[in-house]
Amino acid sequence: MRYPCSYMIYSAAFDALPAEARDAVYHRMHGILDGDVRDPKYARLTTADRAAIVSILMETKPDWRF
Repeated sequence: MRYPCSYMIYSAAFDALPAEARDAVYHRMHGILDGDVRDPKYARLTTADRAAIVSILMETKPDWRF
C-alpha cells in the first residue's frame, strides 16, 4: 500500500459502526494525520503521506469531516 491507511475503513463493518464509534476513530486518525499525536509508531508518515491520506479520505469517505 502506498499510503498506509487500513483498508478496513472502507468495509461494511466500519460503515455500520455507531456514529459515536466512527467519530472516535476519525478523531484519532485526524490527530495522527495532523501531527498532533506524536507516537513514535507514526513517525514514518511523512508530511506528504499525511496530506495524501487526508485528501483521499475527503474524496472517498463522505462522513470524514476534518
